[in-house]
Amino acid sequence: MQISPEKIKYFRKDNGWSQEVLAKASGLSLRTIQRVEKDGNASSETQLALAAALNKTTKELFHTSEQIEVFWKWRNIMQNLIAILIVAGAIIMLLMLGGDLGMFADFYGALFLLLFMYACSVIAFGSHGLVKSISGLKYLFSSEVTPTSNTKHLTYIYKKQISFIYAGALIAFAVGSVSILSNQASITSVAHFNAAWAVNILIVFYAAVAAEGVLRPLTAKLESAKLTVELTQNSDE
Repeated sequence: MQISPEKIKYFRKDNGWSQEVLAKASGLSLRTIQRVEKDGNASSETQLALAAALNKTTKELFHTSEQIEVFWKWRNIMQNLIAILIVAGAIIMLLMLGGDLGMFADFYGALFLLLFMYACSVIAFGSHGLVKSISGLKYLFSSEVTPTSNTKHLTYIYKKQISFIYAGALIAFAVGSVSILSNQASITSVAHFNAAWAVNILIVFYAAVAAEGVLRPLTAKLESAKLTVELTQNSDE
């Protein structure tokens, strides 16, 4: 029988579940979940299993009118669009607050932070951990994360990288401060002195953006996926 693929996807994502989690919660195979979300074909047993796992009635899984079905599709599209607009809005507001973009450009400072963080990662986790942390950035753009031993290890790596990048910023800021104060006599004007400190502070800004805007949200995303599975398992028990 034909049920609504869009509704199944929406109910699943509303719970924060990946297809693998829904398969486990419903007792169905992953291939069955993928087929249902693709074409809506589901036996009576599959419908009952999905309804129980999603805490819905079987009636709620079916197509309604064509108009309402279109609404469900647009609802999913709008959710993704809103997420993109929020991120874009935050970036635009940040740029507006800063004014002149040239003031925030410090290529060598950003490069140092990146190299320092990854150098510490190699020391702590080896080259394999470095490659894993870089490839794991794909989860930033993934709407579904399946908890595995790999994602658990990634979570630990990213937590440490947050510490590494702040440590790099602290070291760079200290070195920059010593350099500015040591060469204070050669700085000819107050404007140049202030500009030197502004560039020195940028390293802290870069570290905060990378840690709080990328690494920490990514860590939270991986931890949330793990928590969702644990809650599902507890509810089954």
